[in-house]
Amino acid sequence: MDVTEISKKIYEFVEKRVSELGSELTPELMFMHLSEEIGEIARQLVNKNLSMRKYREDNLKEEIAQAILDLFVLSEIFEIDLPKEINKKIDDMATRRQQ
Repeated sequence: MDVTEISKKIYEFVEKRVSELGSELTPELMFMHLSEEIGEIARQLVNKNLSMRKYREDNLKEEIAQAILDLFVLSEIFEIDLPKEINKKIDDMATRRQQ
């Protein structure tokens, strides 16, 4: 599955789920969810580096995947052509590195 297919598939799933819960899929809702997932990633990294709690690699993987999926949903909400924007960003980064 390519990026565009993944993006559309997760958007449709999340839109249906949010609707079933009686809510509306908005950028603000997705940003709040993304922020929560980023916090979960941070917690696992802190756990790994400071041994404060038990580090769980499987949980870190899940949280990273969820954060990426949340970004896909945001890209669909804003009708962003992800392959185009990703390639543009990679080209920009490569150009800056050469300077």
